[in-house]
Amino acid sequence: MQNRKIFIFIGTTAELIKLAPVIQEFNKREIKFTVIASRQNDIRFDEFLPTIGPLDITYAVTPKSADPSIPQFIVWGIRTFFSLLVGLRFRFRQLDKQNSYFLVHGDTVSSLMGSLVAKIYGLTLVHIESGLRSFNFFEPFPEELCRYIVSRLADIHFCPNEWCVSNLKRVAGQKINTKQNTLIEAFWTAIQTNSNNPIVENIQKKNKPYYVLIVHRQEHIFFAVSKMLTCLSYIFSVLPKNLFCVFLVYDQSTHFITVLDLVIPKRLKKKMIKIGRLPYSDFIKLLQGSKFVITDGGSNQEELYYMGKPCLLLRNYTERIEGLSQNVVLSRNNKSTIRKFIKNYYTYVQAPVKTSVRPSAIIVDCLMHQQT
Repeated sequence: MQNRKIFIFIGTTAELIKLAPVIQEFNKREIKFTVIASRQNDIRFDEFLPTIGPLDITYAVTPKSADPSIPQFIVWGIRTFFSLLVGLRFRFRQLDKQNSYFLVHGDTVSSLMGSLVAKIYGLTLVHIESGLRSFNFFEPFPEELCRYIVSRLADIHFCPNEWCVSNLKRVAGQKINTKQNTLIEAFWTAIQTNSNNPIVENIQKKNKPYYVLIVHRQEHIFFAVSKMLTCLSYIFSVLPKNLFCVFLVYDQSTHFITVLDLVIPKRLKKKMIKIGRLPYSDFIKLLQGSKFVITDGGSNQEELYYMGKPCLLLRNYTERIEGLSQNVVLSRNNKSTIRKFIKNYYTYVQAPVKTSVRPSAIIVDCLMHQQT
């Protein structure tokens, strides 16, 4: 166990948020690990200092271009994959492969690249947040495809619930039910963190009711722009007139926002506040103060389930079961469903989800007691 090597592969901010509890657990037990970053996102590691301390990034490749276009992303992906292969060759060649664990998280392109590199060099591949399925390769895309492939490659699967375990019944490898997603630990840490973000404070000090709008999925902002614009136009037409909109703008969605601005009536623009990405604890506080949230994000679905906050999920399919038939409504681009949610959003409020289970502890326990 003393010679066990742990590698944590991180590509996006969302991955780091969910891996932070695992990193905390390693630190708490004084277990050494190595962080490898693909830089799919420009992660602001300093935002995580209060929870996980400084991270020594042993190997990081060239960051992805600020250009959000699909061709640029493909170029970055190919370049990064081969850079990882070459850059890690010497380090991995010296390892005791059976005693070396390579941790990837979720369903990003980075997760897939890291998994391929780990398997090429013969390391034990550990997949955290395994077994989620929408059963549709086109939504979320390419995440559903990435997760499917990673599941085929992984040696150890850490699944957040029994449903996820059952989705892997035809997949090889050890499956462990962590009872909850590590996201629930990150969520409650964020809730308990003092937030003094001036943007969030300014919004909430106005004492005006607001909802949060998040549209950032590539299948919506790149491949189905017209359909999403039509959907949002309908949403805006049935919203209560007293509500303000807080619209979160992501780097990849700037072009979509520009197009959306052309179709939003002036009266609605006066009731719309656009803000950029927030530190996680501030983001959670923003959601907490809202009346409801309209989003196309799967992780948001889970966070709002923990919060018990009404959520209209702008999807036809979701890879998660959390909150469905409770506080979460799957829109399926159906006007009747959308209208019913908006007119009756207060009926979807649920009690917050609390748990004594610590998925991060389960994960670290299993890794440290694995037989080689």
